[in-house]
Amino acid sequence: MRKRILLILAILTVFTSASTAQIERAERARQRIEQLRRAEDDRNRQRREELDRLSAIPKPRAAVMNVNVQTVLTKSEYKTFAEAKPNAVTRVSDGDELWFYAKFNSRLGDYVLTVEDAEDPTSRRYLLYVEIGPKDDVTTLNQYVLEFKKEDLAAQELKINLAPGLQGRNKSIPVFLMMTSAGKPGLWQNEIRLTNTITFPRSLTDNLAKSTVTLDLAGGPDKYRAMEDAYDSIALRGTTDVSRMPAPGSFYDEGLKGQIVAKLSSVGIIPARLYFSGDNWMEYASFSPAIRKSRKVFATFTYRKAETCFYGVATTVQDFEAMKSAFGESVITLQKDTPLPCAQLN
Repeated sequence: MRKRILLILAILTVFTSASTAQIERAERARQRIEQLRRAEDDRNRQRREELDRLSAIPKPRAAVMNVNVQTVLTKSEYKTFAEAKPNAVTRVSDGDELWFYAKFNSRLGDYVLTVEDAEDPTSRRYLLYVEIGPKDDVTTLNQYVLEFKKEDLAAQELKINLAPGLQGRNKSIPVFLMMTSAGKPGLWQNEIRLTNTITFPRSLTDNLAKSTVTLDLAGGPDKYRAMEDAYDSIALRGTTDVSRMPAPGSFYDEGLKGQIVAKLSSVGIIPARLYFSGDNWMEYASFSPAIRKSRKVFATFTYRKAETCFYGVATTVQDFEAMKSAFGESVITLQKDTPLPCAQLN
């Protein structure tokens, strides 16, 4: 009798263990299914959020060229577009000062091109493009990217110096000097365009506005070439006097800072201080003889040699790689050994 009871208990134990194992396997299977379901739910949620984010990016308002947006060029600075318009010029000679004014019939934010920041998907960029090309020709010779902050978008006017340059964000741009300094002697019919599209080629009227200008370079562009050579110094310091250090800007890139420090180390410089000068990349393109799109940013560094102190400027240029649809490797050049009072080292 006792043996039969033990046998029954053994059989029950086997069945119980088998049943428990089945339950555990079923529970593990249920958990795996639940994990897969949650993962799929997460992917679907992310896709919905991405679609919502993309669909929320506003499109520029439709505009009739020179109607919804107007531009004028002047040789002197005026406070507003209304003051500049009666003094508009259509002809400049080598070395003339040049100002660019734009007026929007509503606000700047209605006409900017809004895009995702390729390097920070959580941010957006607000862009317009200033271009120079031959009059009544779809060709573009040079282009510069105007980038705005969100708080800029309520503006109804722009005032930008084209020659010789000014210090400050969007106070001036070098696109006019880039074109004229590379020009040949002669009389050239050109136009300066403001656009929010990067489509090439585009129709003659597919811009926000344009102003025609005749360039009298009968004696060559020597004065404009000198202005272009001095432009970076003026944009950084407000002067061509290199004894004055560039001012700090709001731009910052930790990875690029590391590259600059490595470049300095390779020439035996340990910076006491390093900061970026300027508020953003300067992004520009030339289309002749070949298309080249680049961007540039500056960093200022201080250092000591024995008992003498110096400062220098590191210029970083990155070329756009069309195959990767991204800017490529940094090319860093150094201007160094400018004397500095040691009180300004840190």
